[in-house]
Amino acid sequence: MISNASLLSIRLFYAAYFAAMGLILPYFPVYLTDLGLSTVWVGIFVGALTATKVIAPPLAGLLLEHRNTNTRKFLLLTSALATCFAASLMLDTSLGVMLSFVIIFGLFWAAILPLTDGLSLVVSEISIMSYGRLRVWGSVGFVLASFAGGIFLVGQSIYYFPWALTALLLLTTLAAIGFPNLATFGEHNNPASTHKPNHNALMWLFFISFCMQASHGAYYGFFSLYMLEAGYSGTEIGAFWMLGVIAEIVLMWYWSKSIQHTSPVRIFAVCLGLAALRWFGLAITTDALAIIILQLLHAASFAAFHLSAVAWVRRLANPHKQTSAQGWYSSLGFGLGSTLGIMVCGYIVELRGFEAAFLACTFMALLGLLAVLKLRFHLRLTEEKT
Repeated sequence: MISNASLLSIRLFYAAYFAAMGLILPYFPVYLTDLGLSTVWVGIFVGALTATKVIAPPLAGLLLEHRNTNTRKFLLLTSALATCFAASLMLDTSLGVMLSFVIIFGLFWAAILPLTDGLSLVVSEISIMSYGRLRVWGSVGFVLASFAGGIFLVGQSIYYFPWALTALLLLTTLAAIGFPNLATFGEHNNPASTHKPNHNALMWLFFISFCMQASHGAYYGFFSLYMLEAGYSGTEIGAFWMLGVIAEIVLMWYWSKSIQHTSPVRIFAVCLGLAALRWFGLAITTDALAIIILQLLHAASFAAFHLSAVAWVRRLANPHKQTSAQGWYSSLGFGLGSTLGIMVCGYIVELRGFEAAFLACTFMALLGLLAVLKLRFHLRLTEEKT
């Protein structure tokens, strides 16, 4: 049985981890610029940090499985090391040394989340708390940190960015101390699952996740700039972003369990269809009412999709490869998919404008929708064999 203290620790971990992300995404480039770095160097630093999301998650999963390491201890160690290297941003060092510290920080930081997701899924199966109601605290932390950063990390106060980041990561380390002591994410921790490993279906799930995250490229990379060009103020743009996260929070709180127990074919098809509608809508209009409605679809394009994906990675993966499977899901989707999506959309924006980038994202979501047919085929094939 999982104690209430352990559940509280997981909630606190998610809140602190995503609060750190809520500082890094908007304010890390500002901090680097304040240090006097050129735009080129800022791009190198941010790109290097993003690239660690591709490398670290599967690497951490393979290491855990190879050494059969206790998950809680590993998370505690990686959180502590991420905290130390975040603190290194306070040091006055050369660009090369600073870049090395940022990469090492990114490797530890990126390794943490898929492992915590895997642990949270196990916890949700052996307690009354759903994964969504644990993960939702990350969304709350992200919103609060982004909002607070806009108030306190402005002008010369950006100097305190690494201090705030280190404090949040220290909080993740303290929270990890209270995690339940589960050795693995394997079969003996998954008594409710009756699904057999399905390598082919898992590979198509990874590809679908890549398509979904790549389709967010124009949104994550250029939505704010697009809205600025359309004449919206910074406050209005912030409200648009917050509306999307609020929709995500509501869905995770109320419909997490039902989504995780529904066929991934049905959930993925709906989510990718609504994602395509969302990007197409943004390509053809910047009307305020339309933007508000389209932002509500973030509940589908991110929240519902992610809830279903992490649950079905667990069901489709080999029981002895659960940790690395979650790592590959994170790496190929949030790492490779997001990185390539933003890069390609940046090129499209430069050549054809924001509207063309969102149209490209529409087609990417539709490509993922086609891939759902292959996922359905392999799931049915396995059912027929059994």
